[in-house]
Amino acid sequence: MLGLFWVLRDRNREGRLLVDRLLPTADSLPPHERAELLWAALAMADEVGDDAAAQAAAERLRPLLDQLDDPHLEGVSRLALAWTLPIAGDYDGALRSALDSLDLFRRRDEPYWTFLAGFTVGGLEIATGNFDEARRHLEEARRLADQSDYGWAAASSRALEATLAVAAGRLDEGGPLLDEALRLSTAAHSIRNFSLILAAYSELALARGDAERAALLMGAAEGCRRRGGQRSWPMLRRREQEALSRMREELGADRFQEVYATGIGLNVQNAIAIASGAQTPDMPASQAT
Repeated sequence: MLGLFWVLRDRNREGRLLVDRLLPTADSLPPHERAELLWAALAMADEVGDDAAAQAAAERLRPLLDQLDDPHLEGVSRLALAWTLPIAGDYDGALRSALDSLDLFRRRDEPYWTFLAGFTVGGLEIATGNFDEARRHLEEARRLADQSDYGWAAASSRALEATLAVAAGRLDEGGPLLDEALRLSTAAHSIRNFSLILAAYSELALARGDAERAALLMGAAEGCRRRGGQRSWPMLRRREQEALSRMREELGADRFQEVYATGIGLNVQNAIAIASGAQTPDMPASQAT
């Protein structure tokens, strides 16, 4: 599927333009081809954070599920629906859809899509507080990524495992997982991965009581996304918003905004160096403590 190529190569804008040109023809296509086009439209909209377009594509895709005789296409379609449901706050529905997708891919022995479905299930389970199940699914996703030599997947699974470790209060596990994720991401050079890892480093810093470092790194994650034409995935947004609220409360609105804006302005190399501890954060001089 070309949609997957565009996402993995950080070419979301290119993919979105092509899909948008084809989308008006969707209703004239047979169900299989229509579902493929709507899946691509949903995936592209989800990556760039166009919630309205993602939900519109999902509404058109959902009725086609019963008409599909291709288990693979049904699996990716159910997975795509799971990506959009958190936009409306339906995390339980998203989890059910992702689990259905995961079951389909496991039965077909498709390592990459089994990874992606398990990764999604794990992220949704973190969001709903099912930490034990999240750990089981994310460990499976990491094993699949490692065995199949999917570099970006190996990195992203560790980043989400680190997020889980922080959420569950296992802070000592978070740092090594993120250091390994960062090493793998540097080889894969994925903007999506860098933003995911920086956000996880931010949550770890916040849990350790360093709200300024947390705000700087969350700003850096947001800066990466903006430059890549991306937005945080819907399943992760609630946690990130809660973390941002805590930072703002601990630092005060003005100081938070100052540090966060500094983070947004960091380039990827400097942000990574700060996250890994190779570079000391350069906080705004007028407010440095």
